[in-house]
Amino acid sequence: MADNSVAYVAVYDDVDSALADLDAFGELHDEDVIGKYDAAVIDRENDKPHIVKRVDHPRISVLPEVLGRGALPSGELRDAAKDLDPGEAALIVVGEPTLAKGFDKAVTRANKVAKESFDTSADTLADELIKAAKR
Repeated sequence: MADNSVAYVAVYDDVDSALADLDAFGELHDEDVIGKYDAAVIDRENDKPHIVKRVDHPRISVLPEVLGRGALPSGELRDAAKDLDPGEAALIVVGEPTLAKGFDKAVTRANKVAKESFDTSADTLADELIKAAKR
């Protein structure tokens, strides 16, 4: 993901609500309301960190993800999922500043939300945001 990116985390009582809001991001991207973004829904399945679904728009971070350097590396997502309570899910979205234009339209089911702007790598951002959203 490029410099000057923004990241959001929304925490939910269930996975279905998080997936519904993730789908809303896809619709906003298709309508050119928001630009490039990577997103993932995470939870704890059988008390183990679990990546439910992830999307990359456009799909340019496949190779970096394989090497562990994508905007939302799998290891970081699993670490962030450890901070969720059983039954909770989180939607993590990292993208261009245009993401702010559609965030409130897409995220309508969350209990808590945290936002952060950053100019560098997102390596520990997911963890930090989940902790902020849980406060």
